[in-house]
Amino acid sequence: MSSAASSPKPAIAIIETIGSHGGMHYYTDNQAHALVNQGHATTLYSLPASTDVGARYRKVDTFKAIYGSDPKAIRGLRLMRDLTTSLLAAKKSGAKVCIFHLFKMDIFELYAVRLCKLLGMKSMAIVHDVARLDQPNQRPQLGRIAAACDLLIAHNGFSQTALLAALDGAPANVTVVPSGNYIAQFPDPPSKVQARERLGLPQDKLVILFFGNPRREKGLHVLLEALVAHRDDARLLLLVAGKMKPEEEAEYRAFASEHGLNDRIRFDIGHVDDADAPAYYRAPDIVALPYLRIYESAVALMAMSLERPVLASDLPPMRDVIGDDARGLLFAASDAQSLSARIGELLANPEQLTDLATNAATYAARDRHWDVTGRMLSAQAESL
Repeated sequence: MSSAASSPKPAIAIIETIGSHGGMHYYTDNQAHALVNQGHATTLYSLPASTDVGARYRKVDTFKAIYGSDPKAIRGLRLMRDLTTSLLAAKKSGAKVCIFHLFKMDIFELYAVRLCKLLGMKSMAIVHDVARLDQPNQRPQLGRIAAACDLLIAHNGFSQTALLAALDGAPANVTVVPSGNYIAQFPDPPSKVQARERLGLPQDKLVILFFGNPRREKGLHVLLEALVAHRDDARLLLLVAGKMKPEEEAEYRAFASEHGLNDRIRFDIGHVDDADAPAYYRAPDIVALPYLRIYESAVALMAMSLERPVLASDLPPMRDVIGDDARGLLFAASDAQSLSARIGELLANPEQLTDLATNAATYAARDRHWDVTGRMLSAQAESL
């Protein structure tokens, strides 16, 4: 028997600090199961989540009270405490490789990867946002994080190129591993009719969904501007769902009122529970992603996993996902007129949505299967 066949695969610890607070629990649940399927003993250190039930990996809820209204300094100290607890526990349990998820490139993420190295474990860091989307020039610790990490992972070629450019020649080991679908989380989703009944939506309208936190770079204002030309078309309804700051809600509601859009928009403001998420994704005919900037879209993959096409800005990451209008429709980024024209096409020819939805679901199931991602992550972990 070869030594490779007889050697166990390295145990892996996933250190993830967002969890259900920001919808990351679906991703890390899939990631952990993908690694288990490849033969790795896997432990996820994160926050409590609905995905904990039935997990085939070990789950440890180490992060506590790091979000909320307490002073930022206090929450920061708690985060440092819980990162330390997680990494010490990972080392004690025999983990050889730690996987981190990077969003802010801040001092906390730097502390985590450096402590991992100090403890003698290897590190793989998945770079979700090369730079903060709300502060594109702010990535204060990127070079130091790259120097401390054994491997940086981008989700696509665009993000890899942006990451290498941001590193500006600093030494780093960078590769691409695509993110996977969300099909496993929703094995029995409602039909469109059932979803609309649950949410109290009309059955006879073309419903467009905007889902998630509407930070400026997510482009909700572009979508609202695009609707103005269709404000008198009673066939159309935009559903806006997710958490929103009070000042943002006031701004968007004021725009809707001033431009005669109140009958064309429904705002469902607030946290969307996991139990309601399938209904929100299955109720619409198409999901709008009018982003101004993006590195990868979990919303796009969630929509496709639930057999819904996307209406998206023609940014490189979106082109990769959608193809040439095969699994959704593209419009010129930041261009409300271009988006408005696409909405007009949907109103004129809603029959095209059937093929788009089928193609989207096929792509999610085949090209974004977690077995593919799991094999790639496993190979990288074994190579360190």
